[in-house]
Amino acid sequence: MHGLRAWRAAICFLSVCAQVLPASSRVLYRPAAGNRPPQISIKGEIVQADLDAFTAIAGTARTDAATFIAGRGKGTTSPGMGSVNVTLDSLGGNVFVAMSMGRIIRTYAFATRVELGARCVSACVYLLAAGQGRYVGGRVGVHRPHLQNDGVTSARATKAQYAGVNAQARQYLEEMGLPTSLHDRMMQTPSDRVTWLSAHDLSTYRLTTMIPPSPRPAVP
Repeated sequence: MHGLRAWRAAICFLSVCAQVLPASSRVLYRPAAGNRPPQISIKGEIVQADLDAFTAIAGTARTDAATFIAGRGKGTTSPGMGSVNVTLDSLGGNVFVAMSMGRIIRTYAFATRVELGARCVSACVYLLAAGQGRYVGGRVGVHRPHLQNDGVTSARATKAQYAGVNAQARQYLEEMGLPTSLHDRMMQTPSDRVTWLSAHDLSTYRLTTMIPPSPRPAVP
């Protein structure tokens, strides 16, 4: 009986930890192989620690992509692919981290992709928006940025902070060449809800610019 109580206590402790500790996204790298260019995968919550990891991996991917392109010549990648693909599957996280990572994506002219079965929500959309080419086969959802209430900051200061986030997010999307109507759509959705964008929405907001790759022929 004592062992059972101890086991239950351990399960309870782990459950509390899972709720309290921030879950870092997984920034993974896959080198070029065959006619596939380098790929960076970003999964999970976007947190501050991811910026350093992504910066290092992006530099490696950029160097590998130059070798990949030089060795195969232009136009040798599959349709709907970029020189470096950044695949996204995230429900969001820190908006400022996402915008910093997005600026690296744009500086290096990486392509961004939300593959079939993946979701890109909230702050993740700022990563998608940064792609030199953008492909969406999964789902994309938006809402207004969320600010944590620390219980200390006054209502007036919180309002000022939110206005600052709002202005920076709008400026970022304009910097990425996307219409301000996307920002307006985000602001219309409360931070505890999600507006899922239709194929028409994605086209209107210019979140899709790449032709999807042709399906592979069936093996006889």
